[in-house]
Amino acid sequence: MSSAFESVYNTIAEVIIRWPRGVIAVMILLLLASAFFATTIYQQTITEEYLDMNADDGIRYTMYNERLENDAFVLVIQTSEPTKQTLLHALLILDREFSELDYITGTTSVATVIRDAAGGVLPHNQEVIDTAITLIPEESRAKLIPDRQMTLAIISIEQGTPADVKYTLIEPVKTILANADLPPGVSIELTGTTPYNAEFVEAGSSSAVVLILGAFVLMFIVIRLLFSSMRYWFMPIILLMVGLTYCFGMMGLLKVPFNDGATAAFPVLLGLGIDYAVQYHSRFDEERRNHSIDDAIRNTVRNTGPAVLLAMFATSMGFIAIFIVPVPMMKTFAAVSLIGVSCCYITSLFGFHSLMKIIGYEPKPAEGALTAMMAGYGKLLEKVVRVVIVIAVPILIVSLTIGVSGLLIDSTIPIDTDTSKMGPPTLPAQLTINKVQNTGTSLTPFPLYIIGSDVTDLTVISWIDRFGSYEVLQYQEITSHSSIATLIREYNRGELPMTQGDLDTVLDLIPPEKVNPYLFGRTESAISFQTASISMDQQKALMTAVCDDIRWMSPPPGVELYPTGDFYLYTSLMQKIESHKDLMTLLGFILIFFYLLFAYRKLVAVTPVFPIVCIVGWNAAAISALGLHYNPISACLGSMTIGIAAQYTILIMERYMEEVKGGLIGSAAIISAVRKIGTSVTVSGLVTASGFSALMLSDFPLISSFGLLSVMTVIFSLIGAVTVMPAVLCLYEKMQSRIAGRLSRGGSTPDTDPARVILSAQRYLIICHDRTPPLLCKGGRICPSPQPCPVHDQDGCCP
Repeated sequence: MSSAFESVYNTIAEVIIRWPRGVIAVMILLLLASAFFATTIYQQTITEEYLDMNADDGIRYTMYNERLENDAFVLVIQTSEPTKQTLLHALLILDREFSELDYITGTTSVATVIRDAAGGVLPHNQEVIDTAITLIPEESRAKLIPDRQMTLAIISIEQGTPADVKYTLIEPVKTILANADLPPGVSIELTGTTPYNAEFVEAGSSSAVVLILGAFVLMFIVIRLLFSSMRYWFMPIILLMVGLTYCFGMMGLLKVPFNDGATAAFPVLLGLGIDYAVQYHSRFDEERRNHSIDDAIRNTVRNTGPAVLLAMFATSMGFIAIFIVPVPMMKTFAAVSLIGVSCCYITSLFGFHSLMKIIGYEPKPAEGALTAMMAGYGKLLEKVVRVVIVIAVPILIVSLTIGVSGLLIDSTIPIDTDTSKMGPPTLPAQLTINKVQNTGTSLTPFPLYIIGSDVTDLTVISWIDRFGSYEVLQYQEITSHSSIATLIREYNRGELPMTQGDLDTVLDLIPPEKVNPYLFGRTESAISFQTASISMDQQKALMTAVCDDIRWMSPPPGVELYPTGDFYLYTSLMQKIESHKDLMTLLGFILIFFYLLFAYRKLVAVTPVFPIVCIVGWNAAAISALGLHYNPISACLGSMTIGIAAQYTILIMERYMEEVKGGLIGSAAIISAVRKIGTSVTVSGLVTASGFSALMLSDFPLISSFGLLSVMTVIFSLIGAVTVMPAVLCLYEKMQSRIAGRLSRGGSTPDTDPARVILSAQRYLIICHDRTPPLLCKGGRICPSPQPCPVHDQDGCCP
């Protein structure tokens, strides 16, 4: 640690010791300010979560939705007789009531189609109605009557209606449906993009509150069970709550939105945030048993403060790597994580020590069942580390083999692209969508946004007509298409005009409300493909194939076509995540490697990289072995694992370096480091795992799956920290020993600093420290000294 760094933490310690009440007063003021700014946090819609609205495709999506796309609510009517006259009459009454609402232009149903065909009056005779239905074009009939027990009604909304206004229409529509006079046995359910989004956002907000409260309850129970040997064992929970409040305030101040990414980030913050407080609390309690409260604060702040800070920065490298994914939800996860860990670190550093100074902290007596249990666990860790050091090479070979194998198969683990699993399966709008999709019908059309200097030119219209017809014939997934060309054919006896003049005349005859979904001015148009109900992988393949066809069929000069709409929204989301997942993990490794070299400027700094590689690989191997999948959030698990694993392994390394600086050498330093910090790392890890486990209670499969994989990550990180990390440090010591030996044989002056002297018979000395009965040295004698020392006899023991 540089002298400037030491000076900063010395200053912080002195400020806390001199003005603890002033520090707490400032923190309270910041808490109040954070509570205020937290009220300004903006809740994103699904579209804003998945698509960057400032990117080119986001701008095109917005332009298409504002200028051409007709948003609609969908009524799913279930009955044994979907074409019965009494039902059609009830649907016409609903049509009149919906049309009286602002921003609603009317409905399209089998009832309105028959009414319009019959001159504006619905026939009373059922036979006449049945005959009229047979005259409806097959494509239109299939859309309106998907099967014999279902019919659909489309409520059209004015183009350009803002999203927040669309949300306000949902309740009036539901009220009209609730009061509708329907024939017996008829049920009507509301669905569509806007109703689904509204239910999704509402469920997400309520779920986030439940998950955070659940995580706090589970963490409270775990920390009570494992940390109550400390006085004021609940203090980490209090500091965590304050740190999260600061995080919420910073989100509002920095305009960071709330979405699924933020929901997933909070359990990460719960775990890492409480880890900082636990590390300070454990070290302070240790120091307080041997020093005055002021000296305990100085020693804790000077030693643990920088160690935890460097570990936090290392953790941040994993989060920073996530920013390369061009998906707002993923970037929000990274941003909230970075803001949160910073807030929690500062809160623990200043808040904990100031409160302990004001309270006058006195450690609990070292007695009781829990104290004995934790002491026993510390001894168990010591025994584990001794064994690890003896068989360090085999442990590393096995760990790295599994880890590297996991990294190699990671790219083969599928990403679950089923959009129905992103929200709660019990959402009413989702259940209704599922009913429609079960008939083989999709409610999500596949639109192409067309931009050109004059899209009403006869050449362009003819190309649009040819292209649309070709795609329907080429792909069985496409059931029909509609465009300005099909509309012109409809108003020109099924044919396209032969001259530009005739084309302009036909366009003038078409009512504006019919033209608006396909034409905006003379520069923008759209083709809309209706598809069967297909999987996300099939949607992605279809979109790729259609884009290839666009290039192959060469649109007229100056005309460009782009996939857009909700069909593009979900398929592009998966493409972006899949294409960046492996790159994200690789970037995380690169960032953590160079950060450690830069921060420490010592070879020992890269030792955490090896257990981190193992832990990331173990995760992937376990996911594959258990048959689990990634999803849009857990796809960032590689980078997140790098961050969490770095937290624990660097704390072990830091304590090892501190033990070396204090005079211990070789394996004794490794054993002492793990014995002293291993317990607190385990406690914080288990508390972190309990926080993540709360995610598994979520109704959102997207979140619950992420919770399960995150618990696995924490468990593997703990295992790697107390097994692989000591093994790596052992090999590092042996390597240093060989280097020192070669320098000595070459005539160079050996390093006499006890902190750098490597034991020539290290594998025998590791059993001479705190062991009963003492073990034998290489020559068969009992090692006479319980402590290792830098000078040894020919048998490798202290003289």
